[in-house]
Amino acid sequence: MINIRKFASKNMDVNTYLLAKDNQALVIDPGFNGKEIIEHLERHNLKLICVIFTHGHYDHIKDFNMLDIDESVKVYIHEEEKDFLYQPNLNLSSMFNHDFILSKNVKLECLTDGQVIDFIKEELKIIHLPGHTKGSIGIIYNQHFFSGDTLFFDSIGRTDLPTGNSGKIYASLKKIKSSLPKNSMVYPGHGKGGRLSEILQINPYFSKLN
Repeated sequence: MINIRKFASKNMDVNTYLLAKDNQALVIDPGFNGKEIIEHLERHNLKLICVIFTHGHYDHIKDFNMLDIDESVKVYIHEEEKDFLYQPNLNLSSMFNHDFILSKNVKLECLTDGQVIDFIKEELKIIHLPGHTKGSIGIIYNQHFFSGDTLFFDSIGRTDLPTGNSGKIYASLKKIKSSLPKNSMVYPGHGKGGRLSEILQINPYFSKLN
């Protein structure tokens, strides 16, 4: 059984998630929470073995370089999002006057829709959810769903940034609604989470689906 820990930054209200099992750790979206992640890993004697980016925006990747990344750590992003990690104009770090360009020494593994990642004999399924960006993903673990910036508790991610597409994000919402059990717990990239059943009722964007 995986233990899930949320780190919420006051800066942009961005969430990072740390999954742990058997003293091994997986981090989702190391944005503005790097210091807390490192302290947690050290305090609980956890070894980081995997990082997954739900998408390539600066607020979700900023503190990656603070982590102890060697060739034993697997780093994942969707195949259509890979270029975000090397282009500050796409990942928006240029807007913060701090260009983020992933080191060529980091071995990046590209994800596809439906791919399953094994984490200490636990299966994490990748679901491609374009709209906020072209390569945005969600991550499904049993009845836990990490939605990135595609779905928030009472809203959705912006579609007016590079590679965003409003038509595609509505298609992604339909995919979420049809693919996930309604009692799934949603862990969004910003703000609070909740049960999908509740989100379907109160999130106004679902009422706009055809």
